[in-house]
Amino acid sequence: MMDSASFDAFYRAHHADAVRWAVALVGSREVAEELAHDSLEAVRPRLDGLDQPPAYLRRVVVNRCHSWHRRHAREQRRIRRATAGAPGAYTAETNEMLDALAALPYRQRAAVTLRYWADWTDDQIAEALGCAPASVRVLVHRGIATLRKEIAE
Repeated sequence: MMDSASFDAFYRAHHADAVRWAVALVGSREVAEELAHDSLEAVRPRLDGLDQPPAYLRRVVVNRCHSWHRRHAREQRRIRRATAGAPGAYTAETNEMLDALAALPYRQRAAVTLRYWADWTDDQIAEALGCAPASVRVLVHRGIATLRKEIAE
């Protein structure tokens, strides 16, 4: 087994190259740093028995970057499936409305949101909030009045 000083010298001599290769392969400096370190650590136990350690390191870096791409692609597919149909980004007007809604007390925000964004009836909202339909109308009226003031400001 190689002594620690010899591996440290190999690490220092080849770390920058391993990072450079990994950056070229994955496109991210942060990911490349991690992959380069992992690759160098993977070479450590075999370093004594290798005829061409730098060549072996290059192969390990390439393989680890390839594995990273496969994992990353799978993760991206999972994210796309999980967020399918969800809006990717809101318009400036929607963001402004969401900020204004955040200023409302919860029951007013719920009543307004369920009425205008979910198209619920007063009876459905009342059942969800545990109040009378007349209370829902009051909550919506007060919520709209507060929203007008918030947006005007």
